[in-house]
Amino acid sequence: MKHSTFVACTAAFAGSSVVLLMGAGPTQAAQTIKYSADGERWDTDFTSPLFDKDIRWVPQDSRSSQFHVFNDTDTDGRLWVSLDSDNPAFVRALDVSISDAVTESCALTVIPAGEKKRIDVVVAMSEAAGNDTRTSTARIDLILQWDNSMSDVCPELSGARMDMEGAQP
Repeated sequence: MKHSTFVACTAAFAGSSVVLLMGAGPTQAAQTIKYSADGERWDTDFTSPLFDKDIRWVPQDSRSSQFHVFNDTDTDGRLWVSLDSDNPAFVRALDVSISDAVTESCALTVIPAGEKKRIDVVVAMSEAAGNDTRTSTARIDLILQWDNSMSDVCPELSGARMDMEGAQP
């Protein structure tokens, strides 16, 4: 191959590559649900638990936590908060609420597309909690999950299966 043919082919290839790359344009950021402890720094999950797992709970105890959620998508959805523990009696003795909407095992709130919302979660132990809840090893996990349903029924109560994005294991 002659030197001039090689240079011409290389120039043609480089020119077409530049045109193709320019035509691609800027890429759009991935749409997702983001969480923040302070409403300033956003991430797709939390790096630390929202509640101290080593605190011993007693009847009528109440703990609260605040965080922010950003629905960085084009679709309205809901955040639901539920509890988990290795002691089922312990979970049954707890109520979870978001903005005073108390339920036994799950609370939820709707967040419109593109909106940010502060979430105030309260977990309270029933006054009638039995002796089977009074152990120093029972710990709770606060589970945050997102779905695009607009139902006002908690997922585990409705039996529905949906696409979820978890924030805290």
